[in-house]
Amino acid sequence: MKHIKGVCCLLLSFLLLCLCGACGDGYKNDGTFTYLLARNVDNLDPQTASGESAWVVISSVFEGLCRIDEDGQVVPGVAKKWEANYDDTEFTFYLRGGAKWSDGTPVTADDFVFAMQRALRPETATPSVDDLFILRGAREVYNKEIPESSLGVFAKDELTLVVQLEKSYADFPALTAGSHYMPCNRAYFEESAGHYGLSSEYLITNGPFTFTNRYSWVTESGKRAISLSRSESYKGPHEVRPASLQFLIDYDPALLENPVESLASGQADILTLSQSLAEQAEAQGCHVQVLDDAVTGLLLNPRAQSLEEPVVREMFLKTLDRQSLLDRRRDKEAQEAMGIMPSCVVWNTSSYYADGARLYAQQDDTVLERLPSLLEMLEQEKLPSISVLCPDDPESVDIANGFLVSWNQKLGNAFNIQPLPEEEMKSRVASGDYEAALYTLRAGGTTPYQVLKSFESTSYPSLLEDEEFDAQLHSLTFELSSYRRLENYLLESYIFYPLFSDKTYYAAGPSTRGIAASPDLSVNFITARKKG
Repeated sequence: MKHIKGVCCLLLSFLLLCLCGACGDGYKNDGTFTYLLARNVDNLDPQTASGESAWVVISSVFEGLCRIDEDGQVVPGVAKKWEANYDDTEFTFYLRGGAKWSDGTPVTADDFVFAMQRALRPETATPSVDDLFILRGAREVYNKEIPESSLGVFAKDELTLVVQLEKSYADFPALTAGSHYMPCNRAYFEESAGHYGLSSEYLITNGPFTFTNRYSWVTESGKRAISLSRSESYKGPHEVRPASLQFLIDYDPALLENPVESLASGQADILTLSQSLAEQAEAQGCHVQVLDDAVTGLLLNPRAQSLEEPVVREMFLKTLDRQSLLDRRRDKEAQEAMGIMPSCVVWNTSSYYADGARLYAQQDDTVLERLPSLLEMLEQEKLPSISVLCPDDPESVDIANGFLVSWNQKLGNAFNIQPLPEEEMKSRVASGDYEAALYTLRAGGTTPYQVLKSFESTSYPSLLEDEEFDAQLHSLTFELSSYRRLENYLLESYIFYPLFSDKTYYAAGPSTRGIAASPDLSVNFITARKKG
């Protein structure tokens, strides 16, 4: 009898297991995920690469001390924990044991020391190196005034990294998620003899994914792509679930012309979409993630012949009826932007505009009194007529029309809007082929520096080419007053007029779960699963 009861219990347990398997969500590990890159990638050396496309790949094959998660929070990367001294001028990072490079060698604190030292070598030509100048002695090292061994970064032991700063900066761990702070194996770099990061043959990685083989990075025109596989040497805080990633550089443009269909058919696994397209995607079963990482406003092109003079740009911005523009937003819960910094940006662990600052061109119709003298200076009878590019959705068109209402009434001229599909509009702005645009500026991270970097001359797209701004960014002291000085410089250059604290919409295909986009423009595939 006892034997029969035992058999019955085993059968019951088996049935329960089957039922649990049947009622699972159907998403499985070991899938392949596809991401469409916006631009070509010609360098994956974290200390010298630039651009969003390179960063998306780098954040998959490398891991820094910290990561930025989908909520904009700083979370462990290679560092399992960290602590600051009493005034936030020194941080100690404790690396997790077992972290390895893809060739099996351990990831050590010295790999981070060497990476920062190397990035500060002028011969490395690190783009936008300013985020490293918070390190004690970094400017002096960069200017070759002191040896790089004097930089305030040192390995206490193989798994303990100490970082000393020029001044108190509580938000410093967020910077360590950036590419310049990614580790670099000293011995491997020196053996690469100038080829480091330029092909899959000359790069070892420490992230959740690595190159499938030495031919994984295809650079042949028309076939350009980067293939990655799950790294067997990665021992991170989470199990890596996908088997492989495909980053496509050359692909059919039709995939972006009908992005919702591309997601639904599985030809792409995650895309950024407009709000209206994201709603359509969600209706088709896509998982939509919303980030509070953007500001939408009016972007003026200082390289356009009609807008070269700052006084002309000032006239256009100061004659806008701000409240009327804000009222045109259909989402009545949308927040007004206080300046160029999105909601995800923090200062001293709090919201960047917690002090109530309002940093945008104030409406001032008295500028119209200067219009006759301005026209005389320009040798024109009236201000040039400009066109405003905008996305071709009804709300964006309505907001852009609001610009025209103000200008047509006050400036005695006719102005135009040009609604365009989102990808075409992005392309026009990127190429500089525009006069004005209803533009959404993404944060690129959670620190003010990363937003300000968007206006540096070497950034893509190039929003401003101004040597004085570049010089001020290069001398940034990472104090609130320093950030505000740069903000005011942009404000008085009349380049961008912030209106709405906005959102970015990512949609992942209906057959996927677990892909997480972050405000620093990275996309984390570590926990991604797919229906089998």
